[in-house]
Amino acid sequence: MQKKFKAIASVMCSCALLMTGTVLPVVSAEEHYNVYNYDRWTEATPSQAGYEAVRAVRGTDLGCGEMDVIQDIFRDSENQFYVVDSGNGRIVVVDETFTKAVKEYSEFKDEDGSTLTLSSPEGVFVSEDTGYMYIADTGNSRLLVTDMDGNVVKNITRPDSTLYENETFKPQKVVVDKAGNIYSVLNNITNGAAFFNSDGEFQGYYGANAVEATAEVVAGYFWNLIATDEMRANSSRNVAAGITNFDIDDEGFVFTVTQSSSSESDRVKKVNPSGVNLFSGLEATFGDIASMYDAATNQTFSTKLVDIDVDDIGRLNCLDMETGRVFQYDEDGNLLFIMGTRSDQLGGFSLQPTAVETLGSNIYVTDGLKDTITIFEETDFGEIVHEAVGLYNDGYYEEALEPWYEVLRRDGNYRAAYVGISSALLNKGDYEGAMKYAELAESSIQYNKAFEGYRSEWLDSHFTLVAAVVVILIVLYIVYRHYKKKNQKKQPKNLVEMLHEGEEE
Repeated sequence: MQKKFKAIASVMCSCALLMTGTVLPVVSAEEHYNVYNYDRWTEATPSQAGYEAVRAVRGTDLGCGEMDVIQDIFRDSENQFYVVDSGNGRIVVVDETFTKAVKEYSEFKDEDGSTLTLSSPEGVFVSEDTGYMYIADTGNSRLLVTDMDGNVVKNITRPDSTLYENETFKPQKVVVDKAGNIYSVLNNITNGAAFFNSDGEFQGYYGANAVEATAEVVAGYFWNLIATDEMRANSSRNVAAGITNFDIDDEGFVFTVTQSSSSESDRVKKVNPSGVNLFSGLEATFGDIASMYDAATNQTFSTKLVDIDVDDIGRLNCLDMETGRVFQYDEDGNLLFIMGTRSDQLGGFSLQPTAVETLGSNIYVTDGLKDTITIFEETDFGEIVHEAVGLYNDGYYEEALEPWYEVLRRDGNYRAAYVGISSALLNKGDYEGAMKYAELAESSIQYNKAFEGYRSEWLDSHFTLVAAVVVILIVLYIVYRHYKKKNQKKQPKNLVEMLHEGEEE
């Protein structure tokens, strides 16, 4: 019944939009997959494309030969790209236009003059603040810190510390903050990212995920309270999922993704320097809201995020390995666009999409099996949405109204536009309009805010009337009480009262 109601409501809304000159969403013919977003009922629905895949670049296109298992990509402050060609044991530097390779790092000069080579590297980071390049040299079980001429500054191997209890040391990803502190995702480590100071000394772990308090976990906790040591040793342990990948923004916040998190709040985290997840209170779902069925492959997919990029505007781009899609969110976790798919065509990826990076309005996605880098460019629709989001997030609420209206004229199912218009009207003091668009967005929080403003405004404008009504009601109540009391005195005495008075006499 609920689905029928939603379908009828959707048809009625579409008719209303047509009457007001709104254009229904048309899927971009340039994309080789079904472009969708989530509507006000959190159901997947066809949508306008915010990005369009324009090129898939191979190593031969860049003049550096075929690549083998691309594992990572990073853009530096000069807009050069560093591509981790893991199978060939090298880092390839590509120019801003992504048309040619300008440099290659495969051998490094150690402090003692010896030559070091890479073995299956999986991550790279270049710091503008330190001027160094940081490489997760996974096959050699080390983190290399080098200058831009390839001279090794630090060679970080397995920490000799009581804080580090693992037998192996397999760095996979690496990021560095402005102070030169190093964070590294390690293979098979669930304690969080390994944290090293600027001197390369191990300090502990950072940003560990939590174990979700499921019924099984709670039962296990009470079982351990009464179990013997032998029984505890033979029982299975509930451990948090390890961090899969991360990125760091200009303010020093670390954003992490976890591929197989048991807790929804750990799938994407924004961690401050104290290790606190600032996204814990967000009402946001990262990735697909529910498992998605792919008719082409007859398979059902669930989200498994493998990388995250925070662009210069603060937008989050999350790469889903399972579906080959990139989910883009604004800085508050509101879904903007979904792009990509699992296919062999342009804009599609294999079973192993590995990394995502951005430059301006472009998005770059690496494929570890195809050994390509796919470039997505912003569409006209994407530009309008980004303009509206940017204006609103910067506090220009009224200026954001027209771009949001334009978004709805192009895509009547774009939920974020309804929320944006409601927020802008609320800020203008148009509470009735804000309530209308909040209702269309199915946003109870936004509606309650608008209703509070509407109620306060109504009370202010009708204060005299309300006060008069209250006074009248009080007077009527006093008169009623007085009349009732007087009437009770005049009532004749009943038989019991008369007999009681007789006995007293």
